[in-house]
Amino acid sequence: MHLEQLIRERRTIRKFNGIPVSENLVMQLMLKAEQLCPYEGEARWRYVYAGTPEAREKLADYLSEKIMGNKMTKLALGKLVESFHKRFMEVPANVIAIAKTDPVPGKNAEAYGRLCRILQNFQLLAWEQQLGMVWKTEPAPVLQNEQFYNRIGLNEDERFVGLLQIGYFDKAPKGRTRTPAERRWTAMESSSFGNV
Repeated sequence: MHLEQLIRERRTIRKFNGIPVSENLVMQLMLKAEQLCPYEGEARWRYVYAGTPEAREKLADYLSEKIMGNKMTKLALGKLVESFHKRFMEVPANVIAIAKTDPVPGKNAEAYGRLCRILQNFQLLAWEQQLGMVWKTEPAPVLQNEQFYNRIGLNEDERFVGLLQIGYFDKAPKGRTRTPAERRWTAMESSSFGNV
């Protein structure tokens, strides 16, 4: 498949068919994704993998416990949270991406940006293998809270970049209409340089 076609056809997949995903395949695709995004120096990121039934249960518990810790929420949304927990349990493979932070802002942004590029490469490589995924980063309290960070072993000098939920699927959703790049394009006029 040509790269442009691959990019155009890749979709976010939220519903998986339950076929197990090999940890080795996920690891090999991630290593290949890193090789396609060369870097100098030490890797300033790491991954936490949750693919066994026990690990998926733990992860689902971690994601649910912030909500279930509130008694009012537990009473009002107990069934909804149970459904949420079950959905997380059904995801065949999960990769949590973590980037090292640095006191130097430029290095911080560089490590984060590089890891995001690696994850994009990973999504495309996985799509070639008929593996779909959703990249979750939402600021909802489920993912963005100290309790979850502690549970996944986030160190003080690290930041959570995202949770990739990965699996095989039966049907890809239709593509959405995309805003043409021209609508977001602004050409800086030469006369505007230096004028503040």
